[in-house]
Amino acid sequence: MDAHSSSPQAESRSRSSVCVARQPIFDAQMAVVAYELLYRAAPQDAKARILDGSSATAHVIVGSVAEIGLDSLSGGLDIHLNLPRELIVDPVELPLRPETTVLEVLETVRSEPRVLEGLKFFRKQGYRIALDDYVSLRHDENLLQLADIVKMDLLVEPVERWAQTAAMLLSRGLEVVAEKVETREQFESCRALGIQAFQGYWFQRPETFTAHRAASDRLATLQVLAALQDPDLPIEQLVRVVHQDLALVYRLLRVVNSGYYNLPRAVTSVQEALVMLGMDNLRRLCTLMALAAFECRPQELLINALVRARMCELLAEIEAPQYSAKLFFAGLLSHLDALLGVTTTEALRSLPLTKDLELALTSYDGPIGVLLECVVAFERGQWAALDSASLSLELWQELYLEAVRWAEEARVLFKA
Repeated sequence: MDAHSSSPQAESRSRSSVCVARQPIFDAQMAVVAYELLYRAAPQDAKARILDGSSATAHVIVGSVAEIGLDSLSGGLDIHLNLPRELIVDPVELPLRPETTVLEVLETVRSEPRVLEGLKFFRKQGYRIALDDYVSLRHDENLLQLADIVKMDLLVEPVERWAQTAAMLLSRGLEVVAEKVETREQFESCRALGIQAFQGYWFQRPETFTAHRAASDRLATLQVLAALQDPDLPIEQLVRVVHQDLALVYRLLRVVNSGYYNLPRAVTSVQEALVMLGMDNLRRLCTLMALAAFECRPQELLINALVRARMCELLAEIEAPQYSAKLFFAGLLSHLDALLGVTTTEALRSLPLTKDLELALTSYDGPIGVLLECVVAFERGQWAALDSASLSLELWQELYLEAVRWAEEARVLFKA
């Protein structure tokens, strides 16, 4: 389906659909404690908006979010959801669990009487209220009195005011989230101020700003994985490549013989595993197993790498089947700097990657890079950047949810 279709049917579908991605919120120990669900009514929207301004439409959007599988998106953690002004001033019963839902008030909402009454309605329902993109210069005392959580915008709040603003909010018993954290220095500074939660792009690359040498065992693992992505690799050579990493062989055989695959008989060799599972399944499973070498990294980083890799693979099956294996690997390696603790350029020098993969990972160039960039854009809620792939909003959402489900199921393999 062409995402750019302007037919009445296509426009109707766009209006009734909803795009949802998730961004993790971390505590001071870098454990995920919640997810913000990022949604838009249409890919051209820079921000969430209600198309006809009515509470009925807002209800449809929130209802759609609830129906696509919040449990699989949240993993049982709290969710943060933007609360449009239209829904605040004309509130309805939401199909969400108040005990695990935080409703975020956008920075454009002001404390007029109908807004305050609407927020009181949701608080009586048991929902917690968060003020999004808080900046001290736009301080609204009436809204602050109804808030449980305040998300301090680090990109707008002057650095010299961080300590004063954080102290004021914390002294009122509010939970403070440092929002738009982009460097380790920002994270450390805010943590020292007593801020309890953090959100931003930096957490997807938690060691980008360090200069550690890549651990040799991790690098060897990635070299094995790079070789496995060659679709023309003969079976005999594939087996030899896997045997280069004895820890990988050990984990592979343990998982293949676990109840997860429920095979009719025990598998005792990589050759047998190949016969039982098939080449593509073996490649994917080896990739999952190899991620165990990075277990010292935050769990959310590994899960996000899996979501991105699987979504790249699913997108390739529709847009460019010939690049399916390479796109899976590109999605996985798009977190290479964080996994190894070095820059992407430095890490790539040690891997036997093809030129098209290098271009995709360093500059989003080439057919692989274009699709990888679309997946990263969707993950970040940047829907306007999805024009490079001619998919409908519904299909983008299906791919993302399937990737999340697959990654959550694969989580057990890290412990195998």
